[in-house]
Amino acid sequence: MRVRENLSSIVSSIGKKGSTPSFNSQIGKVYGIITTENTPTKELFNANGGYNGIGTIFYLDYNSSKNLSTLAVNLNTCKVAKPFHSSNQNYPLVGELVELIDAPSPSSQEGTNLSQKYYKGVINIWNNSQQNSPTDDSLGKTFNENSDIRNLISFEGDRIYQGRKGNGLRFGSTIKAKLNLNEWSKVGNDGDPITILVNGYVTTDLKNIAPNVEEINKELSSIYLTSTQQIPLLPDRNDILNPITKPLQVNKYFDKPQLLFNSDRLVLNSRKDEVMIFAKTNIELNTNNVINLNAKERTHLNSPRNFIGTNSDGNLPTEPLLLGNQTVNLLTDLMSAIGDFGNDVSSAISSPAGSPLVELNIAGNKLSTSIDNLMGKLEKIVSQQNYTS
Repeated sequence: MRVRENLSSIVSSIGKKGSTPSFNSQIGKVYGIITTENTPTKELFNANGGYNGIGTIFYLDYNSSKNLSTLAVNLNTCKVAKPFHSSNQNYPLVGELVELIDAPSPSSQEGTNLSQKYYKGVINIWNNSQQNSPTDDSLGKTFNENSDIRNLISFEGDRIYQGRKGNGLRFGSTIKAKLNLNEWSKVGNDGDPITILVNGYVTTDLKNIAPNVEEINKELSSIYLTSTQQIPLLPDRNDILNPITKPLQVNKYFDKPQLLFNSDRLVLNSRKDEVMIFAKTNIELNTNNVINLNAKERTHLNSPRNFIGTNSDGNLPTEPLLLGNQTVNLLTDLMSAIGDFGNDVSSAISSPAGSPLVELNIAGNKLSTSIDNLMGKLEKIVSQQNYTS
C-alpha cells in the first residue's frame, strides 16, 4: 500500500513510549458499501432498503476485526450502519475505519430505544485525501490507489474540499507571506478572496510526499474565481492579438475580479435558449487555426461600422464594400445603355455624303445622358457600414 509505505516514518515515531491505544465499540472497520444495486450484491441491496440504502456500510468492531482481511469476511455476518449526513455523499472505502454513533431509527416514533447505527466519517489515520485504510488490504472492487496524488497544502483560513483522485475545491485568499508557495499571492492584500476548482492536479516531484499546490498551467482542468489576484495563465497565443483594439494580453495578468477557465477543450451548450456574452469593452476571439460561425438560418453581424481585415500599416481598412443588388442594377443599366447605343449606330448611314449622321448623334446623346444618370448612382452603391482591406 503506497500511502502506508510513504508514511512509514510517521508510524515509527508514534506510540512507542508506553500506552497501547484503546478503542471503544464505536469504531468500525468497513468490509462493504452499498453503492449500486449490484454492489456489493443484489441480495444485500434489496435487504437494506434498495435505493434508500445507498451508502449503507457493512462493518465489524475494529478491536475484534483489525487483523481480518477485507477479502475474508462474509458480509452477511457484518453489522450495518447508514450515513449520518443526508446531503454529503462521502462514503468510505473498504478497509477504512469509521466513527459510529447511535441515533433514532425510522421506527423510533413507535417506541423507545429504537435506534440504529450511523457513521459520521472516515478516521483520518494517514491524513491522506485518497485513502485511510490501516492495513494493506483491497480497497474495493474498482478503486485503485495512485501514488502520484497528494493532499493540497492549506494556508491559514483556507477551507478545502478534496476528492480521492486529484480533484478539489479551495476557498482561499491572498497570503502575502506565502507568495513563494502559491501563484496567487504576489499582488493584492492579505485576505482578498479566491476560489479554485481543479480536476486533475499534476505532481511535479513524484519522490516528494509534501502537499501539492494549484498550478494553472499544469492542471488538467480548472476554474479560477479571483478578486485581486494575478494568475499566470499562459495561453496558446501571447502575441499582440489585435493591433487595432490592443487588448490586454492574458500573460500581462489582470489584477481585478475575473473568471478563468482552463482545459484542453471548452464547450458551452444552451439546450433551449440563447448563449449570451456581454462585455463592457471588447470581446476578443483568438485562435491559431480557424474561427467558424455556422448557423442553420442566418448569420447576422450588426454594428455602426464593420471592418474586414487590417491594412498593412496596422490601421483600419478604408475601402467600403459595394451593395450587391444596387451594383447589379447599375451595371445592368450601363450594359443596356451601351447595347442600345450599339444597336442605334449599327444601322446609321450618311445621306447625302458629308452630311451629319443624325442617328449617330441622337444615339450618342442618349448614351451620354444614361452615363450621367449612372454616375449619379455610383455613390449610392458604396456601403456606409462595411469596409475591407
